[in-house]
Amino acid sequence: MIFSSFPFLLLFLPLTLLGFWVLRKRADWATTAVFLSLASWVFYAVWDWRFLFLLWLSMGVNYALGLRVWRLRSKGWLTAALVFNLGLLGYYKYLGFFAGMFGVGLPGQFILPLAISFYTFQQIAWQVDLYRGRLQQPGDFRAFLLCVSFFPHLIAGPICRPSSLIPQIERGFAERPWAWKLGLTLFVFGLAKKVLVADSLAPGVDALYQQESLSGPQVLLAAFGYGLQLYFDFSGYADMAIGLGLVFGIRLPINFRSPYRSLSIVDFWRRWHISLSRFLRDYLYIPLGGSRHGAFRQYGNLLITMLLGGLWHGAGWQFVLWGGIHGALLCLNHGWLRLSSWRLPAPLAWALTMLVVMLAWIPFRAVDLGHALRLFGELGHWQVPVLPGFNTLLQEVASLHLQQGLWLAVPLLLALCALLSYSLKLVLRLSPFWRGVLTAVLALLVMKAMLARPDRAFLYFNF
Repeated sequence: MIFSSFPFLLLFLPLTLLGFWVLRKRADWATTAVFLSLASWVFYAVWDWRFLFLLWLSMGVNYALGLRVWRLRSKGWLTAALVFNLGLLGYYKYLGFFAGMFGVGLPGQFILPLAISFYTFQQIAWQVDLYRGRLQQPGDFRAFLLCVSFFPHLIAGPICRPSSLIPQIERGFAERPWAWKLGLTLFVFGLAKKVLVADSLAPGVDALYQQESLSGPQVLLAAFGYGLQLYFDFSGYADMAIGLGLVFGIRLPINFRSPYRSLSIVDFWRRWHISLSRFLRDYLYIPLGGSRHGAFRQYGNLLITMLLGGLWHGAGWQFVLWGGIHGALLCLNHGWLRLSSWRLPAPLAWALTMLVVMLAWIPFRAVDLGHALRLFGELGHWQVPVLPGFNTLLQEVASLHLQQGLWLAVPLLLALCALLSYSLKLVLRLSPFWRGVLTAVLALLVMKAMLARPDRAFLYFNF
């Protein structure tokens, strides 16, 4: 069950909202929180009920360990909590990867539990914040359960800080008409980004990546097409999660701030998957030393952080390569900032940033490292620009098996990303009347599209 499916929109969400509204008026916050936790577990169990027990185990053990960390401020108990969380994540996500790397055969095939990367990171943040004193209290167990398993953010984020979410839950679910109206508009806006844009790009992008060989222009189109598909898919999910949070009286953090308007790689990582980049900064990069011990130590910390960030996305060398590319680019960016005050003109800075970001998506989408390296190699397959070859090249570009109009959609969408602000800011600029009009129009278009084609899972569900 995904947000962009009829079972969710017509059955799960209305029933959950009905129960929530009744309990909010007649019961205390704890009862309402328990109800929302139960609903979230049903939402999760629809995918695979077997991994629901793993989620419960993770939350139960973490809460017990967290109480010890909080009471004793003990580094030993914090270490135990980190070992438990990273061990659980490592067993299910990375055991097969490392076993294969050392030539060790494992019986059977490991299935990656849905959302394990997200709820593990969230609970690591809770443990560390308790140890550091950022959280004065661990919070009620019922609030903790909802904090971790709240269905809008459970599957693919944003990675929420318990220090922000638990106090909201314990304050109760105040009724704010403006919040649920804004949340509804934002949810539909995100749904439109997913169904109308990302899912429309997907067939053309998939066709390109599935071809046995590509020309240079085709590789570029595949890279830019996937970069846009991923952005509209993932930011659409984030918009829906934030919108649903507002409907239920909970504020979730913004995860995207127009990343394709960035003028540098440093700027990009302040705008893209913000909850992950802040987690990596606060719980990995800064503890490693950050920028406090000179340039070379900073560059090493950046590379380690981004390599591990790449590995967090998937147990494959292609993700390590993606993280390494971004780590190297961040080092170059910071090095330039140290050495020179000269900056590229904004249009050139934007074009260069978009080029390297989009090319870096190649290994992120590739099946494996070999596939990624092959695509990078095929970037050089450009014909000599004499007239006959150039005409052939134009014909090739115009007939790339892109019946969905990918060749036209990519530059148009990239221009929109460069010109428009992020979803919440756009929605807030509208008057209540025009928000209502936008919500109704987009909802009709989305329903029409959903009736015409099957559901597509969100891309980040794979991570």
